[in-house]
Amino acid sequence: MSLGLYVAGAGKDAGKTTLCLGLLAALRNLLPRGVSFTKPLGQKTTVVDGESVGQDSWFINRALDLDLPLQHSAPFSAFSGAAKRYIRTGEPDDIGGRVRRAYRKLSRGYDMVLAEGTGHPGVGSVFGLSNAEVAAMLGTPVVLVLDGGLGSTIDMFTHCASLFQLRNVPVVGVVINRVLPSKIDSIGGLLRQWFGERGVEVFGLIPYDEGLSAPSLGVISRALEAGPVLEEETLAPNSVYGYLTAFGSPDEVLSEVSRRPRAALLVSGSRMDVLDAVVVRRMSGGEGPGALVVCGGAPGQRHRDACGRLGLPLYATSGSLQGAASRLAGKTFKVEPEESAKIERIVDLVAENVDAEAILERLRRGPGVPRKPRRGGLLKRFFSRLLRGGRR
Repeated sequence: MSLGLYVAGAGKDAGKTTLCLGLLAALRNLLPRGVSFTKPLGQKTTVVDGESVGQDSWFINRALDLDLPLQHSAPFSAFSGAAKRYIRTGEPDDIGGRVRRAYRKLSRGYDMVLAEGTGHPGVGSVFGLSNAEVAAMLGTPVVLVLDGGLGSTIDMFTHCASLFQLRNVPVVGVVINRVLPSKIDSIGGLLRQWFGERGVEVFGLIPYDEGLSAPSLGVISRALEAGPVLEEETLAPNSVYGYLTAFGSPDEVLSEVSRRPRAALLVSGSRMDVLDAVVVRRMSGGEGPGALVVCGGAPGQRHRDACGRLGLPLYATSGSLQGAASRLAGKTFKVEPEESAKIERIVDLVAENVDAEAILERLRRGPGVPRKPRRGGLLKRFFSRLLRGGRR
């Protein structure tokens, strides 16, 4: 019988897909028959070959070449208006049956099925398919993905775990995501102590990586409807990450470029002073920006020729710089299948910081059986206090 694990999160964009991507890459090297993947309830869709399919399942399939049938790895996606329709008519019916059948089919021929949840634990309740209800229906234990911190992390765990506990679904462990690298050592021990006392394992702490949350030039250009100006680009759009806006003086803009040389620089086409400063900087051997995105229309021939000689990617959009900044501000950018460098980074981050073997060990011995405490732990603490003269 295949093992099963449900990856749930404290909320939207908690890092569930990131963890699943890395875990799938690690687990398929540990299991003879490999691991399959499903996202029982999706909230976002994309169009593939004329059909609407679950966005995250499609991404996982493409990124790792899993070749799983999308009707099984994405059995139900809540399209716009689906909740209203379901409450009024009960349609689509038998969503739970569809999810169960997909899970059974994905179990065949694999040693494990990894299921990804949606949003916070209560998402999907309108369909009778909250994360807790789905995990209970599939009989899978849960690993919760929580944001890095200490008190806030513990508080959020208590809040999220309660819904699974109501459904008698064991939460066997947590993965703490986006931990500031400078705080991993200081809070890691405290979190392991608190969770360990409650029979919940901390399977890993993933450090915050700014590059993973920064959009690539390809994503930026699509969001702004910006097209390449030069016939041939010498730098792939997905090798440029993040963006800067040229609202200050040329010196201020160049200072920001020095700090983030791989970022794309969004600049108004009327800012000849900034465009000239960037070109002069590159001609003198200076680094950055990774690309220029000119707002308000295409730049003049002089700057086109200069960027062509310098090999500086040049894009243009008809919208204003202010409009472009507003469209990108506060937006959460998902990793895309074409962003191979980001995908490799995610796989490496999870491999380096999440103990996939410990997860397998916990699943194999049964989710209700916590790891045995090391023998002599109480005696060690007793003698430690004795040596300190009884002081805590």
